[in-house]
Amino acid sequence: MTSIAKGPSAREAKRLIHANSQQGWVDLVLKYGNNFRYQGGLATADPAVAHTLLMQRIHTQHRSEGYKLMSRLIPGAPGVLFMEGEEWHKHVQAVMPVFTKSAVDSYADRMHKTVVDCLGHWGQGKQISDLFESITQVGLQVVLRVGYGLDLADSLTQRFGNMLMTYKQQTMTSHARLDEFGFSLNQLRIIPTFLRERYQLKRLIQTLNQVVGQIIQKRQQTGSQGQDWFHLLDKAGLSLPQITDELNHIYGAFNAIDYMITCGLVELSRHPEWAVRIRNELKQILGDRLYPTHADLTHLPDTTNFMKEVFRYYPVAAAVLRRTGDKLNVGEGYLPTNQEVMIMIQALHLHPEFWDSPTVFDPDRWNRPLRDPRAYIPFLIGPRQCIGRHLAELHFVMTLNALLQRFDIQVLSDNLSILPYLIPRFAGPVPAQVTVYNQP
Repeated sequence: MTSIAKGPSAREAKRLIHANSQQGWVDLVLKYGNNFRYQGGLATADPAVAHTLLMQRIHTQHRSEGYKLMSRLIPGAPGVLFMEGEEWHKHVQAVMPVFTKSAVDSYADRMHKTVVDCLGHWGQGKQISDLFESITQVGLQVVLRVGYGLDLADSLTQRFGNMLMTYKQQTMTSHARLDEFGFSLNQLRIIPTFLRERYQLKRLIQTLNQVVGQIIQKRQQTGSQGQDWFHLLDKAGLSLPQITDELNHIYGAFNAIDYMITCGLVELSRHPEWAVRIRNELKQILGDRLYPTHADLTHLPDTTNFMKEVFRYYPVAAAVLRRTGDKLNVGEGYLPTNQEVMIMIQALHLHPEFWDSPTVFDPDRWNRPLRDPRAYIPFLIGPRQCIGRHLAELHFVMTLNALLQRFDIQVLSDNLSILPYLIPRFAGPVPAQVTVYNQP
């Protein structure tokens, strides 16, 4: 790693990130530079380096050893995010028909009706103990119906959905998470907890495997087929355990948008003027239509700018891992082939070198030219970018539209902290008061 500056110790890095799980990433790069050596690899918040790693196919052919390790250690984790080569290609080809823009647009009516049905349980407004959990329930119903192609009234569907949600909650609230910024000796103390929780996850996945098998058998008996993940993965010839892991893996990725929607509602509570602007814009553009489609996004600048700012301020991954496939130029130095790289998205999105007032939540910034567009990568770019982008964007806007048509939401806590991991989640419940919106 010629001419690349040495970075922090694991203790210092974790101290900064644990002190402030958003700003801590920026503090690291302000102190050590946009590129620094860390635990035998490279940590980067350099837009040029990130762009090269993500766009050049030579650097996308092999997955990070960190991802492979997590895939081996965590039951139920294997899926497209962690795969490479022919295995990755086979899985992507199988699930991709659900994610195309035309397919997502065809789901719009079902998505809207499902969201509205879920919000119907909110009645005339109420106090919600955890807004994120409530939004997650909405998202679960949407993805069960649209992505998995299941009947929401079926008891097997309900059991399947509850197990997906339980798995995700257990992995995100674990006391032995592996997705920290590097390894330190302190992590050795969590080994007993990790082994116990791993055993619990293994048993959960075994039961989930049985439920998935029952659903597939029932669909085969009834001749149920469609452009959904159950049918497509089965049609691709995957084994039952492979199908189960992939179905679980996809839900874990989808749940990220529930986190971003909740973050958006937190910001609407803090900036009620934006609730007014978005509500008025949606009403003006939609007219008598009940919900927006992907085609409407270009005509919804305030709504789209708000969504972009949420994605900037609250990235679903604070960092992602990559592995060099060739020599990589880094500033005045270079990184050899087969080296681990961590792209620090949180630092890129909040770096004062690339953004005006980066710690200010300001959707209007998107009306101005960006200093460096490469510093904004909420869905990544290139051959391994997020295949669920279209579904995520439409679900975000559609849920926002349905909520703003019906409710005002006031988050009841001014101090919401975020867990200091590569995959961020709220450190505790997000209490909120929901009141019925009375149209003027």
